[in-house]
Amino acid sequence: MQFIEKLKESYPEIYESSGGEKQATDYFVKWGWYVSIEMIANNDILKIDKVLATKVHEFHTFLAHKLDRQKMEAQLRKPNVRQL
Repeated sequence: MQFIEKLKESYPEIYESSGGEKQATDYFVKWGWYVSIEMIANNDILKIDKVLATKVHEFHTFLAHKLDRQKMEAQLRKPNVRQL
């Protein structure tokens, strides 16, 4: 159990909720880690075993980076609105 708590602490990008919509939350609750594994395998079922053989911290570092990058790109796409 300590290992899981340490992972959650080390990778908040993955484990902390950002307050997304209910539908997205339901999807991730239902599919859990399979979503991340499929994404890293590039939607290729033949690559899933290779992803599963990846070291835990390498997997988490890659996923944390990808999530931070998606957040940054989403921020950059938002229109620059000045507040009066």
